[in-house]
Amino acid sequence: MVQSELQRILLEKDWKRLREKAAEDRGIVRQLMSRIYVKEGLLFWRAIEGLGIAAQTIERIQPGYAVELVRRYFWSLNEESGGTAWNAAEAIGSIMAQCPEECGHFNWMYSKLLDDESLNEGTLWGLAHIACVKPDLVLPLAEVVLPFLNSENPELSGRAALVQALVQDCKDVPGIRAKEQPKRTMLELYFNNQIQLYSVAELFQPQGIFYWQEYIEASNWRWSLTAAANNQGVIWVGLGKLENEKIQLENYLNRWYPHVFLLKRRVPNEEVLSQLKAYLEGRRREFTLPLQPKGTDFQLKVWEELSKIPYGATCSYGEIAQKVGNPKGQRAVGMANHNNPIAVIVPCHRVVGKNGALTGYAGGIDVKERLLELEKRR
Repeated sequence: MVQSELQRILLEKDWKRLREKAAEDRGIVRQLMSRIYVKEGLLFWRAIEGLGIAAQTIERIQPGYAVELVRRYFWSLNEESGGTAWNAAEAIGSIMAQCPEECGHFNWMYSKLLDDESLNEGTLWGLAHIACVKPDLVLPLAEVVLPFLNSENPELSGRAALVQALVQDCKDVPGIRAKEQPKRTMLELYFNNQIQLYSVAELFQPQGIFYWQEYIEASNWRWSLTAAANNQGVIWVGLGKLENEKIQLENYLNRWYPHVFLLKRRVPNEEVLSQLKAYLEGRRREFTLPLQPKGTDFQLKVWEELSKIPYGATCSYGEIAQKVGNPKGQRAVGMANHNNPIAVIVPCHRVVGKNGALTGYAGGIDVKERLLELEKRR
């Protein structure tokens, strides 16, 4: 792959294309490794994330690849290797976060990088990312991370506080330095595909949204299910391909929930998953879940009307446009329908074309067809 194409992929965070290229040519890993030698700007962080994604993709094709890549990075940090492995802490953290099952056994070895002052910040960043997806790997490392809470350097104390909070599912982290740190001290961190500024206070008590992805076998179909919720209610439900849903969820959070941390947890989503499974199995027609959709005023109006469409019924885009007071706004309704963050529960699949045609659906036309067939049979 030429560097210009790789740069485009990283700038556009086109992870789907990156996965395709990694599956075709493993040389892309070397290009990404070269790109992260210089720690500068958004492209560096996208390359770091891309390295983890590429490693995960190749791991599925060639089991053991991610483990070997992590080993190579550790070896390059070994004095006997004669190497330098610039920004190896971030690289290892990204790979471990993308491949926690395969590389999780490196957790203690990884935490030892905190002994090197030049690797402190990168290692704490990596531990935070691992904690987002697999907190059990980071929890035993508390004794190594805790001393950094007392650091005079807010870059270290803030990152350490974030690691501890993410392991505890965003509960407040008491610490000697927590109240002493200037609340306006801002740290630049890369999360959810973006570089954002966080105050030290935010990192001691971060906001989290919990998501989970799994397949459900029901009604002679294998459903791909993504659900996300916070303490107030359901944030996201999607039936598209799991990798695509994760990207769309991150984009949605970047717009409507800046500064939140996306945590992979099943427990906060169990009731959502239970009700959705019952629906897909034909045992439930209505949902009893608190919802927290965020969108423009027009989108919220459209989604409210969608929620009124009865189980087994359909409605046209034109009819919804009439109900929201915009008779000529079928196209705008279609876009609001497409951007509905809570599929199924807010039943955008029940909106069809003027003549009953099955038009676009974020999860795929085949999924929309299956949902409508499911409701007709019951």
